[in-house]
Amino acid sequence: MSNSTLPPPPSLRSFTSSMGTAPYNVLAFKTMEPFAKRLQKTQPGKFCHIPITWEKFEDSKMDHIVVGGFSPVNRIRRSRVLFLADFHSNDAIMSQLHVLVMLCESFIEDLIILVQYLPVATMERIVKEGEVATANTVSRILSQLPPIGRPARVMFYDLHTLQQRFYLHTNALASMHTAIPLIKAEIKPSGPWPVQTVAFPDEGAQKRFGKMFAEYDLVVCGKKRVGKSRTVVIQDGDCKGKHVLIVDDIVKTGGTLAACAKALVAAGAAAVSAYCTHAAFPKNSADRFCPGGDRAIFRRFYVTNSNPTCVARINAKHTSGDGVFRILDLMPLVTADL
Repeated sequence: MSNSTLPPPPSLRSFTSSMGTAPYNVLAFKTMEPFAKRLQKTQPGKFCHIPITWEKFEDSKMDHIVVGGFSPVNRIRRSRVLFLADFHSNDAIMSQLHVLVMLCESFIEDLIILVQYLPVATMERIVKEGEVATANTVSRILSQLPPIGRPARVMFYDLHTLQQRFYLHTNALASMHTAIPLIKAEIKPSGPWPVQTVAFPDEGAQKRFGKMFAEYDLVVCGKKRVGKSRTVVIQDGDCKGKHVLIVDDIVKTGGTLAACAKALVAAGAAAVSAYCTHAAFPKNSADRFCPGGDRAIFRRFYVTNSNPTCVARINAKHTSGDGVFRILDLMPLVTADL
Protein backbone atom coordinates (compact mmCIF):
# COMPACT_ATOMS: atom_id res chain seq x y z
CA MET A 1 0.00 0.00 0.00
CA SER A 2 1.43 3.37 -1.00
CA ASN A 3 1.73 6.23 1.43
CA SER A 4 -0.91 8.18 -0.52
CA THR A 5 -3.58 5.60 0.39
CA LEU A 6 -2.72 5.14 4.04
CA PRO A 7 -5.51 6.23 6.40
CA PRO A 8 -4.74 8.97 8.90
CA PRO A 9 -3.58 7.79 12.32
CA PRO A 10 -6.38 7.15 14.86
CA SER A 11 -5.52 10.25 16.88
CA LEU A 12 -5.90 12.49 13.81
CA ARG A 13 -9.12 10.74 12.75
CA SER A 14 -10.70 11.30 16.15
CA PHE A 15 -9.54 14.92 16.21
CA THR A 16 -10.88 15.84 12.78
CA SER A 17 -14.19 14.09 13.33
CA SER A 18 -14.74 15.70 16.73
CA MET A 19 -13.92 19.30 15.80
CA GLY A 20 -17.29 19.83 14.10
CA THR A 21 -19.24 18.72 17.17
CA ALA A 22 -16.98 19.72 20.04
CA PRO A 23 -18.57 22.30 22.38
CA TYR A 24 -17.35 25.88 22.47
CA ASN A 25 -16.00 27.69 25.49
CA VAL A 26 -17.66 31.09 25.06
CA LEU A 27 -15.82 34.15 26.34
CA ALA A 28 -17.09 37.67 25.82
CA PHE A 29 -16.34 41.33 26.30
CA LYS A 30 -18.53 42.79 29.04
CA THR A 31 -21.08 44.31 26.65
CA MET A 32 -21.48 40.89 24.98
CA GLU A 33 -21.97 38.97 28.25
CA PRO A 34 -25.78 38.84 27.88
CA PHE A 35 -25.35 37.37 24.38
CA ALA A 36 -22.92 34.75 25.75
CA LYS A 37 -25.30 33.75 28.54
CA ARG A 38 -28.18 33.43 26.08
CA LEU A 39 -26.04 31.20 23.86
CA GLN A 40 -25.43 28.82 26.74
CA LYS A 41 -29.06 28.88 27.82
CA THR A 42 -30.27 28.18 24.29
CA GLN A 43 -27.84 25.32 23.56
CA PRO A 44 -26.13 24.22 26.80
CA GLY A 45 -24.65 21.16 25.13
CA LYS A 46 -22.86 23.28 22.53
CA PHE A 47 -21.89 26.46 24.39
CA CYS A 48 -20.27 26.84 27.80
CA HIS A 49 -20.01 30.44 28.97
CA ILE A 50 -16.83 31.25 30.89
CA PRO A 51 -16.88 34.65 32.65
CA ILE A 52 -14.17 37.32 32.47
CA THR A 53 -13.71 40.15 34.96
CA TRP A 54 -12.86 43.42 33.22
CA GLU A 55 -11.41 45.83 35.77
CA LYS A 56 -8.82 48.63 36.00
CA PHE A 57 -5.98 49.13 38.41
CA GLU A 58 -6.87 52.04 40.67
CA ASP A 59 -3.54 53.84 40.38
CA SER A 60 -2.79 53.58 36.64
CA LYS A 61 -6.26 52.84 35.22
CA MET A 62 -4.62 50.15 33.10
CA ASP A 63 -6.46 46.91 32.44
CA HIS A 64 -6.72 44.28 35.14
CA ILE A 65 -8.40 41.36 33.42
CA VAL A 66 -8.96 37.87 34.80
CA VAL A 67 -10.19 35.13 32.48
CA GLY A 68 -12.06 32.24 34.08
CA GLY A 69 -11.77 28.58 33.18
CA PHE A 70 -8.14 28.04 34.18
CA SER A 71 -8.57 26.74 37.73
CA PRO A 72 -9.07 24.52 39.63
CA VAL A 73 -9.17 22.59 36.33
CA ASN A 74 -7.89 24.10 33.10
CA ARG A 75 -10.90 24.02 30.77
CA ILE A 76 -9.31 26.36 28.24
CA ARG A 77 -6.37 24.21 27.15
CA ARG A 78 -7.16 22.07 24.07
CA SER A 79 -10.63 23.60 23.78
CA ARG A 80 -12.57 25.37 21.03
CA VAL A 81 -12.95 29.03 21.97
CA LEU A 82 -15.62 31.41 20.71
CA PHE A 83 -14.81 34.99 21.65
CA LEU A 84 -17.64 37.53 21.38
CA ALA A 85 -15.99 40.86 20.63
CA ASP A 86 -17.29 44.41 20.73
CA PHE A 87 -14.86 46.90 19.16
CA HIS A 88 -16.91 50.01 19.96
CA SER A 89 -13.98 52.10 21.26
CA ASN A 90 -10.18 52.23 21.27
CA ASP A 91 -10.07 51.25 24.93
CA ALA A 92 -12.41 48.30 24.35
CA ILE A 93 -10.32 47.08 21.40
CA MET A 94 -7.09 47.22 23.40
CA SER A 95 -8.62 45.38 26.36
CA GLN A 96 -9.86 42.57 24.14
CA LEU A 97 -6.54 42.27 22.32
CA HIS A 98 -4.90 41.54 25.68
CA VAL A 99 -7.28 38.62 26.15
CA LEU A 100 -7.00 37.34 22.58
CA VAL A 101 -3.21 37.22 22.76
CA MET A 102 -3.38 35.37 26.07
CA LEU A 103 -5.87 32.84 24.68
CA CYS A 104 -3.68 32.17 21.64
CA GLU A 105 -0.80 31.41 24.03
CA SER A 106 -2.90 29.04 26.18
CA PHE A 107 -2.72 25.95 23.93
CA ILE A 108 -6.25 26.21 22.58
CA GLU A 109 -7.24 24.08 19.60
CA ASP A 110 -9.39 26.58 17.76
CA LEU A 111 -10.38 30.26 17.97
CA ILE A 112 -13.40 31.99 16.46
CA ILE A 113 -13.75 35.74 17.00
CA LEU A 114 -17.24 37.12 16.40
CA VAL A 115 -17.10 40.79 15.43
CA GLN A 116 -20.73 41.53 14.62
CA TYR A 117 -20.13 45.26 14.16
CA LEU A 118 -16.83 46.87 13.20
CA PRO A 119 -17.05 50.64 13.81
CA VAL A 120 -13.79 51.33 11.95
CA ALA A 121 -15.11 49.59 8.82
CA THR A 122 -16.04 52.87 7.14
CA MET A 123 -12.39 53.94 7.39
CA GLU A 124 -11.18 51.40 4.87
CA ARG A 125 -9.47 53.91 2.64
CA ILE A 126 -7.95 57.37 2.81
CA VAL A 127 -8.82 60.44 0.80
CA LYS A 128 -5.81 62.54 1.72
CA GLU A 129 -2.19 61.80 2.57
CA GLY A 130 -1.66 61.36 6.29
CA GLU A 131 -5.19 60.18 7.08
CA VAL A 132 -5.12 56.82 8.85
CA ALA A 133 -7.20 53.93 7.48
CA THR A 134 -8.02 52.44 10.88
CA ALA A 135 -9.85 49.46 9.36
CA ASN A 136 -6.50 48.43 7.94
CA THR A 137 -4.56 48.83 11.19
CA VAL A 138 -7.12 46.91 13.29
CA SER A 139 -7.08 44.11 10.72
CA ARG A 140 -3.28 44.02 10.76
CA ILE A 141 -3.25 43.69 14.54
CA LEU A 142 -5.72 40.78 14.42
CA SER A 143 -3.69 39.18 11.63
CA GLN A 144 -0.63 39.11 13.87
CA LEU A 145 -2.19 37.27 16.80
CA PRO A 146 0.10 34.47 18.03
CA PRO A 147 -0.29 31.37 15.83
CA ILE A 148 -2.29 28.47 17.28
CA GLY A 149 -1.67 25.95 14.50
CA ARG A 150 -4.44 27.23 12.24
CA PRO A 151 -5.64 30.78 11.53
CA ALA A 152 -8.18 32.28 13.88
CA ARG A 153 -11.54 32.77 12.18
CA VAL A 154 -13.06 36.26 12.38
CA MET A 155 -16.80 36.32 11.69
CA PHE A 156 -18.20 39.53 10.19
CA TYR A 157 -21.82 40.40 9.37
CA ASP A 158 -22.53 42.69 6.40
CA LEU A 159 -19.10 44.30 6.50
CA HIS A 160 -19.11 47.82 5.06
CA THR A 161 -17.01 46.89 2.04
CA LEU A 162 -16.46 43.30 1.00
CA GLN A 163 -12.82 43.80 0.07
CA GLN A 164 -12.01 44.37 3.73
CA ARG A 165 -12.02 40.62 4.25
CA PHE A 166 -8.63 40.57 2.52
CA TYR A 167 -7.18 42.97 5.10
CA LEU A 168 -6.99 39.92 7.36
CA HIS A 169 -4.23 37.45 6.62
CA THR A 170 -1.71 34.99 8.07
CA ASN A 171 -2.97 34.22 11.60
CA ALA A 172 -6.56 35.51 11.28
CA LEU A 173 -8.88 35.07 8.31
CA ALA A 174 -12.36 36.48 7.75
CA SER A 175 -15.57 34.60 7.14
CA MET A 176 -18.34 36.75 5.72
CA HIS A 177 -22.00 36.49 6.72
CA THR A 178 -25.21 38.43 6.19
CA ALA A 179 -28.15 39.31 8.40
CA ILE A 180 -30.51 39.84 5.46
CA PRO A 181 -32.50 36.62 6.24
CA LEU A 182 -33.69 38.30 9.45
CA ILE A 183 -35.33 41.22 7.69
CA LYS A 184 -36.72 39.03 4.91
CA ALA A 185 -38.61 37.03 7.54
CA GLU A 186 -40.17 40.28 8.80
CA ILE A 187 -41.28 41.71 5.47
CA LYS A 188 -42.57 38.59 3.69
CA PRO A 189 -46.23 38.65 2.59
CA SER A 190 -47.24 36.49 5.55
CA GLY A 191 -45.10 38.46 7.98
CA PRO A 192 -46.19 41.20 10.38
CA TRP A 193 -45.25 44.07 8.07
CA PRO A 194 -45.34 42.94 4.42
CA VAL A 195 -43.33 44.94 1.88
CA GLN A 196 -43.85 45.11 -1.88
CA THR A 197 -40.76 47.09 -2.94
CA VAL A 198 -37.16 47.25 -1.74
CA ALA A 199 -35.14 50.42 -2.28
CA PHE A 200 -31.45 51.20 -1.97
CA PRO A 201 -30.00 54.61 -1.10
CA ASP A 202 -27.27 54.27 -3.74
CA GLU A 203 -25.88 51.94 -6.39
CA GLY A 204 -23.34 50.52 -3.94
CA ALA A 205 -26.07 49.18 -1.67
CA GLN A 206 -27.97 47.85 -4.68
CA LYS A 207 -24.89 45.91 -5.85
CA ARG A 208 -24.36 44.54 -2.33
CA PHE A 209 -27.89 43.44 -1.54
CA GLY A 210 -29.96 43.56 -4.74
CA LYS A 211 -29.64 39.86 -5.58
CA MET A 212 -30.89 38.95 -2.10
CA PHE A 213 -34.23 40.63 -2.88
CA ALA A 214 -34.74 39.31 -6.41
CA GLU A 215 -38.40 38.49 -5.70
CA TYR A 216 -39.23 42.15 -4.95
CA ASP A 217 -39.64 45.20 -7.15
CA LEU A 218 -36.46 47.22 -6.74
CA VAL A 219 -35.84 50.95 -6.62
CA VAL A 220 -32.42 52.61 -6.69
CA CYS A 221 -31.87 56.12 -5.37
CA GLY A 222 -28.85 58.37 -5.68
CA LYS A 223 -27.61 61.89 -5.18
CA LYS A 224 -27.96 64.42 -7.97
CA ARG A 225 -26.37 67.83 -7.98
CA VAL A 226 -28.91 70.63 -8.23
CA GLY A 227 -27.20 74.00 -8.28
CA LYS A 228 -24.81 74.09 -5.32
CA SER A 229 -26.51 71.29 -3.39
CA ARG A 230 -26.92 67.55 -3.86
CA THR A 231 -30.43 66.08 -3.69
CA VAL A 232 -31.50 62.44 -3.35
CA VAL A 233 -33.57 61.35 -6.35
CA ILE A 234 -34.99 58.07 -7.65
CA GLN A 235 -32.73 56.82 -10.42
CA ASP A 236 -34.52 53.60 -11.29
CA GLY A 237 -37.75 51.78 -10.38
CA ASP A 238 -41.35 52.57 -9.41
CA CYS A 239 -42.66 52.80 -5.85
CA LYS A 240 -46.11 54.29 -6.36
CA GLY A 241 -48.71 52.86 -3.99
CA LYS A 242 -46.21 50.44 -2.41
CA HIS A 243 -44.85 49.85 1.08
CA VAL A 244 -41.13 50.36 0.45
CA LEU A 245 -38.23 49.10 2.55
CA ILE A 246 -34.90 50.96 2.25
CA VAL A 247 -31.95 48.60 2.82
CA ASP A 248 -28.36 49.48 3.72
CA ASP A 249 -25.54 48.04 5.82
CA ILE A 250 -25.08 50.77 8.44
CA VAL A 251 -26.89 53.84 9.73
CA LYS A 252 -25.12 56.64 11.56
CA THR A 253 -27.07 59.90 11.73
CA GLY A 254 -29.43 58.63 9.00
CA GLY A 255 -29.58 61.80 6.92
CA THR A 256 -29.27 59.98 3.59
CA LEU A 257 -31.91 57.42 4.57
CA ALA A 258 -34.35 60.17 5.55
CA ALA A 259 -33.73 62.03 2.28
CA CYS A 260 -34.26 58.80 0.35
CA ALA A 261 -37.54 58.21 2.20
CA LYS A 262 -38.76 61.69 1.38
CA ALA A 263 -38.00 61.13 -2.31
CA LEU A 264 -39.96 57.85 -2.24
CA VAL A 265 -42.97 59.48 -0.55
CA ALA A 266 -42.89 62.32 -3.08
CA ALA A 267 -42.93 59.68 -5.82
CA GLY A 268 -46.11 58.12 -4.41
CA ALA A 269 -44.93 55.44 -1.97
CA ALA A 270 -47.75 54.44 0.38
CA ALA A 271 -45.35 53.96 3.29
CA VAL A 272 -41.60 53.69 3.86
CA SER A 273 -39.63 51.57 6.33
CA ALA A 274 -35.89 51.10 6.71
CA TYR A 275 -33.47 48.31 7.55
CA CYS A 276 -29.78 48.56 8.42
CA THR A 277 -27.79 45.67 9.85
CA HIS A 278 -25.69 47.96 12.05
CA ALA A 279 -26.94 50.92 14.08
CA ALA A 280 -24.41 53.53 15.17
CA PHE A 281 -26.65 56.53 15.99
CA PRO A 282 -24.15 58.83 17.76
CA LYS A 283 -25.48 60.75 20.76
CA ASN A 284 -29.28 61.12 20.47
CA SER A 285 -29.60 60.95 16.69
CA ALA A 286 -32.04 58.01 16.91
CA ASP A 287 -34.56 60.37 18.57
CA ARG A 288 -34.99 62.22 15.30
CA PHE A 289 -36.75 59.19 13.73
CA CYS A 290 -39.34 58.89 16.48
CA PRO A 291 -42.72 60.68 16.65
CA GLY A 292 -42.13 64.42 16.85
CA GLY A 293 -38.65 64.17 15.35
CA ASP A 294 -37.63 65.95 12.16
CA ARG A 295 -36.95 62.58 10.48
CA ALA A 296 -40.08 60.76 11.68
CA ILE A 297 -40.94 59.45 8.22
CA PHE A 298 -40.54 55.69 8.66
CA ARG A 299 -43.33 53.26 9.51
CA ARG A 300 -40.72 50.87 10.94
CA PHE A 301 -36.96 51.14 11.38
CA TYR A 302 -35.29 47.73 11.70
CA VAL A 303 -31.74 47.18 12.99
CA THR A 304 -30.00 44.15 14.48
CA ASN A 305 -28.39 43.87 17.91
CA SER A 306 -24.91 43.83 16.34
CA ASN A 307 -23.89 46.99 18.22
CA PRO A 308 -24.93 46.34 21.85
CA THR A 309 -24.01 49.77 23.21
CA CYS A 310 -26.23 51.55 20.67
CA VAL A 311 -29.04 49.00 20.93
CA ALA A 312 -29.11 49.45 24.71
CA ARG A 313 -29.83 53.16 24.16
CA ILE A 314 -32.56 52.40 21.63
CA ASN A 315 -34.17 49.76 23.83
CA ALA A 316 -34.24 52.15 26.76
CA LYS A 317 -36.21 54.78 24.84
CA HIS A 318 -37.75 53.68 21.58
CA THR A 319 -38.89 50.04 21.33
CA SER A 320 -41.73 49.84 23.82
CA GLY A 321 -45.34 50.08 22.70
CA ASP A 322 -45.67 51.38 19.16
CA GLY A 323 -42.12 52.70 18.87
CA VAL A 324 -40.69 52.96 15.38
CA PHE A 325 -37.60 50.81 16.07
CA ARG A 326 -37.51 47.03 15.89
CA ILE A 327 -34.40 45.12 17.04
CA LEU A 328 -33.70 41.84 15.19
CA ASP A 329 -31.70 39.20 17.07
CA LEU A 330 -28.55 37.90 15.35
CA MET A 331 -28.25 34.85 17.59
CA PRO A 332 -30.10 32.34 15.35
CA LEU A 333 -27.82 33.29 12.44
CA VAL A 334 -24.66 33.15 14.56
CA THR A 335 -25.41 29.62 15.78
CA ALA A 336 -26.19 28.51 12.22
CA ASP A 337 -23.15 30.23 10.70
CA LEU A 338 -20.62 28.80 13.14
